[in-house]
Amino acid sequence: MNGRIVFGQYYNSNSWIHRLDPRVKLISVLLFMISLFLVRNIFCLIGFLGFLMILIITSKIPFAKFLNSIKMMTFVLILTFIIQVVFRDDGELLYSFDFNFTYLSIGVIVTIITLWVLFSKYIKFFKATILVLVLLGFFVYQYYVSFGGLITIYTINIYDGGLMMGAYIVLRIVALLFISSLLTLSTTPLELNNALEKLLRFLKVFKVKVSILTMMMSIALRFIPTLINESDKILKAQASRGCDFSEGRFSERIRQIISLIVPMFVIAYKRAYDLADAMEARGYVPDKERSSIFVMKYRFSDYLVYVFDILLLATCIFVKVRYAF
Repeated sequence: MNGRIVFGQYYNSNSWIHRLDPRVKLISVLLFMISLFLVRNIFCLIGFLGFLMILIITSKIPFAKFLNSIKMMTFVLILTFIIQVVFRDDGELLYSFDFNFTYLSIGVIVTIITLWVLFSKYIKFFKATILVLVLLGFFVYQYYVSFGGLITIYTINIYDGGLMMGAYIVLRIVALLFISSLLTLSTTPLELNNALEKLLRFLKVFKVKVSILTMMMSIALRFIPTLINESDKILKAQASRGCDFSEGRFSERIRQIISLIVPMFVIAYKRAYDLADAMEARGYVPDKERSSIFVMKYRFSDYLVYVFDILLLATCIFVKVRYAF
């Protein structure tokens, strides 16, 4: 199983979180996310993250599993923070500097991009270091050098409101990623499917086929990491045949992507066909009521978690209404 994929994986452990009723976990995650969006103060959000760290430690799941969920969002998080810092202009002005656009600086930018595209595959082990050094050198040039044919000057103002909002958004996304990863890592897809079916039973009044809906969600969650692993195998197989997805013109890359999409579609269709045959051979009928070998029963610890969830949500609502943050 690909270690970079978190959603759809289950980490077997004997922690108290693993032993909780899956219905409690689903409702707790939902209430936690609502509480998270009610909190508008960054220090309260840091408190939320501290509480999440306690849950992660007591879950006996390696912290690297949770870091993998952030790794795929690193670029989005950094870009979000930079946009908030550069373009948000509320609060106290902390720093201001002029960004000089000259013919020389534009030529430097074009040269860097060209060299990066041409030689990136040869420096793949030092990409991050070289990129940071290049950016630092470029900003030093912008700050201390003004020759080279000035075109225009763009003033960048950094306010404390932008820093606080950028940090707040990044921390909230990280908290959401952690809590969703904690749910999937501590709960098997079968448990999630049974819990969803129990919780959504009221939709049967509206003629919604809950069993089919939850089955589809469970299968989709289960096969996300499987299909990604298959795509990695296809990429390696294509690379061994001389197909490089990072080289060539745009039209050539499109044709190379087709060589990935077609076998992925065939594999997904074959797996779906095999799964349908297996379900039919076991007598699965979607519209029929079924019993389950796993009987979910609330325990005292489950009720305690429910009480804590309600108190947490009530506290967040009170703080937001009373103190407006």
